Amino acid sequence: MVKLSSYKSITEQANCEVRIRNSQFIGTIAPVLTEEDASRFLGQMRHTYRDASHNVFAFRILRDNGLLERQSDDGEPSGTAGKPTLDVLAGTGLINVCVNVTRYFGGTLLGTGGLVRAYQAAAREAIAHATISEFKRLVQARIILPYPAYDKFLYTANNSGFIIADSEFSEHITLTVICLEEDAGNLQQTIIGLAHTAQISFGEPYYGTLL
Repeated sequence: MVKLSSYKSITEQANCEVRIRNSQFIGTIAPVLTEEDASRFLGQMRHTYRDASHNVFAFRILRDNGLLERQSDDGEPSGTAGKPTLDVLAGTGLINVCVNVTRYFGGTLLGTGGLVRAYQAAAREAIAHATISEFKRLVQARIILPYPAYDKFLYTANNSGFIIADSEFSEHITLTVICLEEDAGNLQQTIIGLAHTAQISFGEPYYGTLL
């Protein structure tokens, strides 16, 4: 199973427009977690730009058995569109992203080299308009604390990078806390040391950002 400690991706969809010798190229990049996500996004692009000459795509998705990479020239000469777009993605190191480059033909042939440069330019511009973040392996913990231990935990959390995502105050204090997977042991030891009645349980690790 592939388990990266972190990877770079984008936080939301972004797009741009590039005009080259009368042809219009619209680059759109979106975050995707699965091949199904990519298929839905590309379906939306084909519908939105259904009158376009071509809708070229490339994506890179992290799966348990490795990195899945796919691309399509969508009718452009082989190797002039999808692969150059994928090469741009690979060059940035971005994962769990899909790029669609739409072309409206402007009447002037660009040649194979011109097409490669045009699709790469549209992909680069789409990436440049996106917000890139580092996604790390996180875990979510459910913590039950007695009231006297609460202030001590707040102090520790503020100095240890533990994020309190939710709080519930009743007979005890129930907290939802997010931390790096590598810090889960420290969080557990902290909770155990605060009070003998304190409890902690962890969910499955996942990739996300610590805000």
